Amino acid sequence: MRRLLMVALVATVLYGCGGNNNQTSDNNKTNNNTETAGTSNSASATGGLKIAYVNIDTLQSQYEFAKRVRKDLKQKENEVRADLSSRGQNFQNQVASFQRTAGTMTLNNVEKTKKSLAARQQELEAYGRVRQRELLSETDKMSQKLRENINDFLTRYAEKNGIDLILTKSAVSSSVLYGKSNMDVTMEILKGLNKEYIDGKAGDIKNDQKEGEKKDSTKTDSTKK
Repeated sequence: MRRLLMVALVATVLYGCGGNNNQTSDNNKTNNNTETAGTSNSASATGGLKIAYVNIDTLQSQYEFAKRVRKDLKQKENEVRADLSSRGQNFQNQVASFQRTAGTMTLNNVEKTKKSLAARQQELEAYGRVRQRELLSETDKMSQKLRENINDFLTRYAEKNGIDLILTKSAVSSSVLYGKSNMDVTMEILKGLNKEYIDGKAGDIKNDQKEGEKKDSTKTDSTKK
């Protein structure tokens, strides 16, 4: 009888972004090195099902990959904000300069400058939308990778330890109103996740990008030939 498994999605780590959480049976078969210290007493059997739960708030605050994702996204957000602020300030300086000198300009030059500034403003607004889309795309990509890492680990952990159902608990939204402490596998999950991340076994967004660049480079080289 195939086991029923509900894997926790941790979108709360990344501002509630959505994403896919599909899992494959190949991951369950090929990954057998999941950390399982003390798992014999970490879940409870109820009605024939072995149930456990994970505290999402703890994973959010202590999973090293989640920390790095938040740090990288914050850095990206600051870069975009600084870029847009700099360009916006430069435009405002141009407008201020025009306002100071408009009285000395011919009517024809005034109209030309107004049109130029209006076109410049539209360009800045379009550029701002592009940068915002870039930021959202980066957020979605890193959020999806984070969920993939956790869901893949939870799937392997549950299969290895015979757990049928993994629920989520958090201060904001929880599928667990009450659960005995021996059903809480949070620290075991966190320990395993961090070990795989430190050992370089967990999926990393930057590594994926490098692989993609290598493939693109190979395609380009073959095209040249």
